[in-house]
Amino acid sequence: MSAHVEHASHGAHEHPDHVPVYIKLAVVLSVLTGIEVAILFVALPDALMLTGLYGLAALKFGLVVAMFMHLKYDNKILTGIFFSGFTIALATMFAMVALINYQPTKTSIHVKTSKELAALNAGDASKGPEVFMAKGCAACHAISSLPGAVGAVGPKLDGLSQRAAALGGKDYIKQSIDNPNAVVVEGYPAGLMPANLKASMSDDEYKNLISYLETL
Repeated sequence: MSAHVEHASHGAHEHPDHVPVYIKLAVVLSVLTGIEVAILFVALPDALMLTGLYGLAALKFGLVVAMFMHLKYDNKILTGIFFSGFTIALATMFAMVALINYQPTKTSIHVKTSKELAALNAGDASKGPEVFMAKGCAACHAISSLPGAVGAVGPKLDGLSQRAAALGGKDYIKQSIDNPNAVVVEGYPAGLMPANLKASMSDDEYKNLISYLETL
C-alpha cells in the first residue's frame, strides 16, 4: 500500500499540472496580440511598425515553442541549436525590414524660374547713385533727386524709365551704356557718351547702376 502511494506521488511529481501555466501563456499571447492590433491603428513610420509587428510575432512564436515543445526540458545542446537558428532568423528578419525600408538619398534639382534668374541678375538700386557719381555720369546728366547730378551736356534723366518703356525698357537702358551711339537722343550729338563706360565698371557696379536708372 505504501509502495503504491509512493509510486503515485512520484508519478505526480514527474507529470506536474501545466494547466495554470498554459492559462498564463494564453493571457500573455492575448496581450501581445492586442498590442499588434493597436500598432496597426497608430501612426508610426513603416520601418518602426514592421519591426514591432515582426518582433511581437517572433516573441509569441518563441513562447509557444518553448512551452508546448518543452524546450526548457530538452538537452542543452539541442536547445542551443534551436536558439542559434532562432537568433539567425531574427537577425535576417530585421535585416530584411531595414533593406525594404531603405531609401537612397535623392538629390533634388531645382530649375530656377525666370523670376529667380532675373533676381540673380538684378543689382542693388540703392548703390546705383554711388556708381553714377563715381563714374562721372553726373558731369553730363542731371537728376533732380540726386544731389550733385547737375550736368547739362547730355539729356536729363528724370523720367528715364517712362521714356525707356517705349524703347525696350531695361534693354534700352543697358544699350545706352553698352553701346551709347546705337540710339542717340534727339537734339544731342553722337559721341558724347564714353564708349568704354561699361568696361570701367565691375559686374556689380554695372547691375547696380542699371537697377538705379530703372527707378528714375
